[in-house]
Amino acid sequence: MNAELFTLLAAGDETAFRRVFHYYTPRLRPFVFSIVKSNAVAEEIVQDIFLKLWANREAVAQKENPSSWLFTVAARQSLSFLRHMSVERRYIDSVKAQIAQHSLQNPIEDRLFLREEEALLKKAVEILPPRQKLIYTLSRHEGFSHKQIADQLNISPHTVKNHIITALRTLQDFVRKASIIVSCLFFTAN
Repeated sequence: MNAELFTLLAAGDETAFRRVFHYYTPRLRPFVFSIVKSNAVAEEIVQDIFLKLWANREAVAQKENPSSWLFTVAARQSLSFLRHMSVERRYIDSVKAQIAQHSLQNPIEDRLFLREEEALLKKAVEILPPRQKLIYTLSRHEGFSHKQIADQLNISPHTVKNHIITALRTLQDFVRKASIIVSCLFFTAN
């Protein structure tokens, strides 16, 4: 791709943006997929890359090699996704280990504990702002992709992603704080 096209893009030329998009999408998608191993995630990351390109089009046009900027952003976004998944997976594994350890001690208490955790999560979802609650529910309970939610609500996939991240943080904080209180009450009772 020539520098002139990126210069037109920097000036806000939407036709130039479409040309860059159509040229690089089939190149970026397999690159991202090779890292994240998920077509849906690769699609979302590629969309995010083009949102970043549009937002930073003037700075990108000044770069010696705008193409390498696109692939650098793709690699960073992909690695960031993998780090996030790793943290989430460790948290889930930790919770599973705690549940397994606890269930060996007392299966009845374990069932009660799980019911309490589910109730806490439901309460946490109820305190989310309406828009976040809707987006979280569509994503986690209905199984919609970020793009499907964005299309349905007429917002960008990036906005959907931000709402989900914020909702997850709120839910984790709420459940963690409530769990600490429940644990304190449980252990002081024993």
